[in-house]
Amino acid sequence: MPARPGEPSSPALSSPALSSPVSSSSVSGAPAPVRYAPLAVLSAAAGLDAGGVAVLNSALPSVGARFGTSAQNLSWAVTGYALAFAGLLLCGGAMADRLRRRRVLVAGLATVAAGAALAFAAPEFWVVVVGRVLQGAGAAITMPAATALLTSVYPDGPARARALGVFSAAQAGCYGAGLVLGGVVTSAFGWRWVFALQALAAALTAAAAVRWLPPGAHRRRGPLDLVGATALVAAITLTVFSADTGSRPGGGPLAIAMLAAAAATAYAWWNRVRTRGGAAVLLDRDLLRTRGVRTAAVVACAFYFCVTGSLFLLPLYLQQVRGLSPASSGLAVLPVSVAVAAAALVSGRLMKTRGPRPLLASGLLLTAGGVLMWCAAGEHSPYGGPVLAGLIVTGIGQGLAFPAITVTGLRNVPDRAHGTASAVTATALQIGSGIGPTVLAGIAQTVGAAGHSDLPLRGHHLAYAAAAGLLLLVGLPATARLAKRGG
Repeated sequence: MPARPGEPSSPALSSPALSSPVSSSSVSGAPAPVRYAPLAVLSAAAGLDAGGVAVLNSALPSVGARFGTSAQNLSWAVTGYALAFAGLLLCGGAMADRLRRRRVLVAGLATVAAGAALAFAAPEFWVVVVGRVLQGAGAAITMPAATALLTSVYPDGPARARALGVFSAAQAGCYGAGLVLGGVVTSAFGWRWVFALQALAAALTAAAAVRWLPPGAHRRRGPLDLVGATALVAAITLTVFSADTGSRPGGGPLAIAMLAAAAATAYAWWNRVRTRGGAAVLLDRDLLRTRGVRTAAVVACAFYFCVTGSLFLLPLYLQQVRGLSPASSGLAVLPVSVAVAAAALVSGRLMKTRGPRPLLASGLLLTAGGVLMWCAAGEHSPYGGPVLAGLIVTGIGQGLAFPAITVTGLRNVPDRAHGTASAVTATALQIGSGIGPTVLAGIAQTVGAAGHSDLPLRGHHLAYAAAAGLLLLVGLPATARLAKRGG
């Protein structure tokens, strides 16, 4: 979803890209005008995911008002995106390893544009959700191809390090810009034009990719395991649906049945994850036996459950309870992005001397503490009180925790599998992103009046407390099991 400010960003989501030779189109000897063009295109492609999530945040209350949908149903505009992203990310990495990467990137961008166009013209809310699912599928194809192209276009060494720095910074910058832009566009033109803007940006990026990026080589690595991929998507989908159903009144029995079906499907997928002639089908299951990979996946899921879910609710509080405009609420949430970026810079330096465990523990505590501060926000509380303080504290926590999650997920993993290990972490965080908004909205609605689409203040407080509590109960014990340094 990664995608959000500070979201774990691997050198490549597909392991072969880490060791792929520099193509003949390497930029090291290219003229100055061409040298930065590929980086700009790839950064724009990555920024579309981060910005695409943020730009919708401030527009969602207007979407809900237009279609008269509840906050929990509205959450599916976020959940549907994350669901498709999580389910198809490993497939996207496999496509980037097998096909010409520019072609894969352009196909992903075209899918993002098509989903945005569908949501723009949506006559009913469920069409908006379908459009968001298409956008998530496009992002799952785009991100692995973009990261793989970056490592193949830029040679290993200082040039690649600088390119990766710009690539990551673009995602954080686009997230912050999206928060503001989404609110401004919604206030000035309406929420539909947020999707029009996304479609235009994806189309222009695709055209620039054809113009400035090398096509890449076609690699023959065997067919994609479509059966295993389908089983993985089904398992993730059933898990998210069970969480959504279980958080609704009377949905317990059906949620249990869905969860059992998800477990059965996951077991079928697990048995598909075997090696054929020494090459993993989609994912070498031995990788999931590595403690660092497991810990990063568990913590990432709980972390994004808390972060994405609470940041989904906060604009609803600002607009429905406090009466702010979409533009004002977007500006109000912006400090979290600034705090994330600042803390991430400090975290990178501390990681060398402290290791990931203390930074991860500190990040979890600060993030949960910042979210808990919002429980003290009232209907007329000054913005400079609990809201702003919580944004800054949770932003610092995110900035400390995100890099630590990335490093933890690569512990004791061989270089050739770094990309796949990062994809596991990214898939887990997208599952958390998919479950968080719908479950927390369901919790918030339990104290509201029946048939009322706006969430009450007490519902917000209860949801924030649940988000912070789950993060502490799941994240801290998992972090404590990590070795202090090294393994």
